[in-house]
Amino acid sequence: MSSEGVSPARPFLLAISYIGFLGVIALLLGRNDREARWHARNGLMLFVALAAAGIVATLVGIAVPSLACVYAVTMAIAGALYVMIALLAAIKALNGERLLIPGVSRYADRAER
Repeated sequence: MSSEGVSPARPFLLAISYIGFLGVIALLLGRNDREARWHARNGLMLFVALAAAGIVATLVGIAVPSLACVYAVTMAIAGALYVMIALLAAIKALNGERLLIPGVSRYADRAER
């Protein structure tokens, strides 16, 4: 990759790409850096998946009050998975690699086209 289009703040952008909604900042600041944009989109899609799990668990808890504990269990598991995957993805990003997350990363690839 040529040095053109690479942000001097790339390590910072790659690091914040996987911190929840801060991926929007990475997406905006790294608009000239293709790799930073990919990681920002990947991090945002991972965060959207966490939010979707929370919404589904909430709706199940509301619809079936006897399953209200599903929310707490689901969010504990989803939150722990999110943190582990986000840390691994950020470390790989800082090493110049991509972590392809099944069901999530394909949407980061689609937006590039």
